[in-house]
Amino acid sequence: MQKLLLGLILMMASFAVSAAPITIGNPTVSPGSFYWGTPGFTNTALTDTLRTDTIQSGYAILGGPLSTSWQLSSDVDASFSLGVNATGTSGMSSWTVSILNSGGDLLTSGSLGSVFAGLMISAGDTLTAVIAGAMSFNPFASKSFTTSLALSNIQIAETPLPAAVWLFGSVLMGGLALRRRKARQMPAAI
Repeated sequence: MQKLLLGLILMMASFAVSAAPITIGNPTVSPGSFYWGTPGFTNTALTDTLRTDTIQSGYAILGGPLSTSWQLSSDVDASFSLGVNATGTSGMSSWTVSILNSGGDLLTSGSLGSVFAGLMISAGDTLTAVIAGAMSFNPFASKSFTTSLALSNIQIAETPLPAAVWLFGSVLMGGLALRRRKARQMPAAI
């Protein structure tokens, strides 16, 4: 009986505990057509709610246009806020941040340092966060920068338990009742 109750408690706990509801994928760095170097990134911090990357633009001496994007995905329906910031090279104050849905349509946009509140994501869907601007043409300016994407106010939509769980529970309780009834009848038969 104790093993059965322990199993039932563990099963219910497994429904309550889940991994991070929203994940932020690796960035995609896209320099303009005339760059000399290797665009890429180095992840410097990664938690359930924060991702910090150092972005290498691919520009060696002179600058040019650059966009960096991240895919946000979820296994559940959720609403959340996303803060996007970047530092490390001159001229970034004019850079823009765009949030796109899975079809590529613009949901909202703003400047670096913005917090985009009230974003919604459906289970199995993706959103894309894009930072775009121009790297400085000053040969002495840094051609790399650090970005931070921070999730906050994550609220998961409640999902009802499937009928199979309720049916399994009722069958389990019925089996326990029958077992108890048989256990009471056995001593009387002896």
